[in-house]
Amino acid sequence: METLLSPMVQVVLEKVCTIMLNNAQVIAKFGAEFEQMKKGLETLNGLLADTMNLHSKYHMLNGTGALSQLREAIDEADNVLIDFLVRDMYKDNKSLLRSWFHDMGFRHRVGKQLEDINTKMDKACSILGKHLKITTSVIALDMNKSETVREFMSRSYDPPVTYGLDEDIRRLKKWMFGSTKGKLDFVAIVGMGGLGKTTIAKKVFTDTQVISHFNKMIWVSVSQNFSAQRIVKCILEKANMQAPDVSESDNDMFTKLKDGLDDQDYLIVMDDVWPKPDLENFWTELCNILPTKVGKSSCIIITTRYKDVARGMVDQHSQILEPPTLNENDSWSLFSRFAFRSTDGKCPNEWFEKEGKVIVKRCGGLPLAIKTVGGCLAKESGHLMEWTKTSEKFHGLTIAGKTEPVMACLQLSYDELPTYLKQCLLCVSIYPEDFEIHADQLIHWWLGDGLIQGEEGYSKTALEWGYEHLTKLANRCLLEVVDQRGYDGRIYKFKIHDMVRELITKIVEKEKFCNFSEEGMQIKIEDSRWLCLAEDMAVEVKKPWIKNNTKLRGLLLITSPALIDFSRKFVLLESLRVLDLSYSKLNVINVEDNSTPCSGICVKKFFQLIASLRRLACLNLTRVQKLLEVTSEIEKLLNLQVLVLNGCNNLGKIHPKISSLKRLVVLDIKTCPLLQHLPRELGSLSYLQELSGFRVVSRAKTQGCTLLELGKLEQLRVLRITICDVAEISEEEKKSLSSLQNLKVLAIDAADTRNEGNLKMIDELKLPPNIEELYLRNCRSPKMPNWFSPSRLPKLHYLSIEDCDIESLKENSSLWKIEGLYLKLLHMLKVDWNDLKRVMPALRYMEISNCSNLKNFPIHVIQPGVWRK
Repeated sequence: METLLSPMVQVVLEKVCTIMLNNAQVIAKFGAEFEQMKKGLETLNGLLADTMNLHSKYHMLNGTGALSQLREAIDEADNVLIDFLVRDMYKDNKSLLRSWFHDMGFRHRVGKQLEDINTKMDKACSILGKHLKITTSVIALDMNKSETVREFMSRSYDPPVTYGLDEDIRRLKKWMFGSTKGKLDFVAIVGMGGLGKTTIAKKVFTDTQVISHFNKMIWVSVSQNFSAQRIVKCILEKANMQAPDVSESDNDMFTKLKDGLDDQDYLIVMDDVWPKPDLENFWTELCNILPTKVGKSSCIIITTRYKDVARGMVDQHSQILEPPTLNENDSWSLFSRFAFRSTDGKCPNEWFEKEGKVIVKRCGGLPLAIKTVGGCLAKESGHLMEWTKTSEKFHGLTIAGKTEPVMACLQLSYDELPTYLKQCLLCVSIYPEDFEIHADQLIHWWLGDGLIQGEEGYSKTALEWGYEHLTKLANRCLLEVVDQRGYDGRIYKFKIHDMVRELITKIVEKEKFCNFSEEGMQIKIEDSRWLCLAEDMAVEVKKPWIKNNTKLRGLLLITSPALIDFSRKFVLLESLRVLDLSYSKLNVINVEDNSTPCSGICVKKFFQLIASLRRLACLNLTRVQKLLEVTSEIEKLLNLQVLVLNGCNNLGKIHPKISSLKRLVVLDIKTCPLLQHLPRELGSLSYLQELSGFRVVSRAKTQGCTLLELGKLEQLRVLRITICDVAEISEEEKKSLSSLQNLKVLAIDAADTRNEGNLKMIDELKLPPNIEELYLRNCRSPKMPNWFSPSRLPKLHYLSIEDCDIESLKENSSLWKIEGLYLKLLHMLKVDWNDLKRVMPALRYMEISNCSNLKNFPIHVIQPGVWRK
């Protein structure tokens, strides 16, 4: 428990040091309080470092109360320090400061807060210190182990190779293809968690023979949170049928499903079915309406942990598949593939093999346990002593704790995580089961909640560290990658195994961050640190929840806006750092309408309420379709660091006050077709690192921001721009991008122009030399831009060109350092593979699709193909 305080302590300590270093006026008023806080935090850091050597069963002794007090004090300190940092940054803007510090007694109030925080910290540290002396002496008698923080950055993920499943897959396919006599076939895969039921189903679902046999392929994740309506909706959507309206009854949806599957060969996989009261009635009704015809194949596969569920859903016992655990050889092969990544699955010597086989035996033949512990040991493939320590600890978890092997293995993998990764992983607990999580959404969450920081001595940004955090969690098999970039494995979308979620929800409850029901849904939300609101949450959660919820730091709305009380009580969320309303059906209207209770919330009132969340750091409004504008109230979010408006199709205006947000790091306005320009003075956002959706316009046509402003954004790392019909652009503007010396990623989209003059303007841009990734889309010029050369872009290692009229890549130019290449919809491009290899000798990854004039390439150039060196 206590180790999770360490990252937050470090963040708060850095803020204290920043304030003491940069603000003499503050030190003159509160110097003694800040000095005391600094010393207290340094002492606390040392105490928490000591606790890293304590076994978890001693962690929960007398120190628990002290740790809870410390967390509360640290959160309060973070709130006060945010106020100080913002006040310092905006000290010259009196009107904005008044919106935050409206009371005349600011000095007295803050002084009292600092005193109270220091008193709480001193008291808790004293208790914790005494507790450590006692527990350390106890542990010295029976344990002399040291925990090693293990870090690694392998690019490998869960391999497509399966072990010990060939016979099961063969039997499954035989059953599926067994009948075309107008009969619905049923197959059940039954086994304990971590056995590989879903892996078998996925292997069959993606089998080419199966795909060619069925013309409707439908996968439904059922999980503990059973909802008949949700399942039918999902089947309709996955079968590419029209999604049901909100007003449609269950009978209407069943009728639509029956009509849509009539005269079809279809396969439905219902993954992770649990015993639920309504299951039997739903199953009977579903089977009665699913159509069958002679000459057509129809099959349902279910996966479940419960034999009774399988027997109740499958007619014949012979069609229940119970996969055995892996045998010794298959277990070792699977383990080796993960543990010895650096040597392509080959064990370096007999000593590692001997110790490794002891560890594998304790996994009980469970694939998930084997993969997890293998991933955990991957970095230690050269340190035999660390393997021995892991073996001993794993043995203790399985024997003393009487924990089933897979959970013991997951607990081991969690325990071995660096502290900063533990808290990042725990955030994922609030997402619903089987929910596909967008990587950028979670990384923005981490950034807003202060869970990722740039490290001293590195040039990487907090966002780049966030993607690396995800990679490390995936490499340990704690995340299940759904979508990623083939070139370097960057994760775009992922979810978590239900057993991993079961583990982290228990930890989160012990940490007093959230509370969950037996079905894994959030409950008792008044004291939650993070909260995810969804339509199918428990009834008790739908009661008014804002009251007394002053500790809440992260709020995520999955679907229904009805669960949010847009009222004055919203201002009580004084500690909120992250508000994520992305993909929700939020009804924001232009003018307030009280005629109907469900008319929506006025956009002005909406931003007034959001502006009351004065410590908010991340606001995500992705695809809030009815959002028409961002009002002037946005300027009151002085701590805002992430603003995402991606996919707001009706957004037409962003108020110029957005330029007041000096702490902004990410601004994303991609896919906002009605937004013609950004306001001027964007160059004042000196901390901005990522800008997506910037539209290049001419000063003659607009009062908005032009390229000239971008040249002032010295910290910019990622820039995605769209070229519009620009009437004219000055020489000074063409050169402005060259001043962005930190720019690493540049994306240029010319979809909004076909003007030859605008395409020529792209040629004349002056780019900085440090660009590493370049993306070109919709360019209708037959030539690559003039600046596309190794001398101009010496660090370029990834190139993506999509839907362009380009005819040549300048095969005769100097040698490139490009390692990754993506080519799509390039019907005019004429390139020979031998010429390309000569100018790009470092090329190791390539994706091609719909490029009909490529010659002698090692992969198909019309159908999507992937080549790896």
